[in-house]
Amino acid sequence: MRSQYNYIKKSIMRYTLAILTILHLAGCVGSPPKPPAVHGEYRPINKYPTEATSRQTATANSVSYDVFDFDFEGDIVNSLEALRVKNPQLNILPVSGKITPLPIKINLPGTTLENVLRAIGEQGGGIADVIYTMSSQSGKQVFIQFRDPQKTLTDYHELPKELYEKQ
Repeated sequence: MRSQYNYIKKSIMRYTLAILTILHLAGCVGSPPKPPAVHGEYRPINKYPTEATSRQTATANSVSYDVFDFDFEGDIVNSLEALRVKNPQLNILPVSGKITPLPIKINLPGTTLENVLRAIGEQGGGIADVIYTMSSQSGKQVFIQFRDPQKTLTDYHELPKELYEKQ
């Protein structure tokens, strides 16, 4: 009787081991598919890149992902020169329009070039616009365009008359 008990015990262990091996192999076969490849510009938004990876990415894609602190108080025209200190690749073009003194104050910790330019443009209000372009031949270009106070908003955007005239 004892030998029959040992035989049953050994058989159960063998079957258990075989079943666990089959289940383990079946789990490996049913793994999920790989995610699709990323095409085009890829900008992860959940983390800030380190300095080494941001330089590699900037040279590879010609887009700057540099994160920096920007603190400036003074005239809007001088803000671009202060920004060039943080981003030396920035090409500042001459000011367009009649220069009007316009004091601004910006304090942006952990920001990017695009966010700083957007903040400068917002503080320019209806007096000045910040124009930013980026191309492979000329790099990053930025300049300030002062608006003519005699012109209306429709003069700048050249809207069709049907949109702003009463019929």
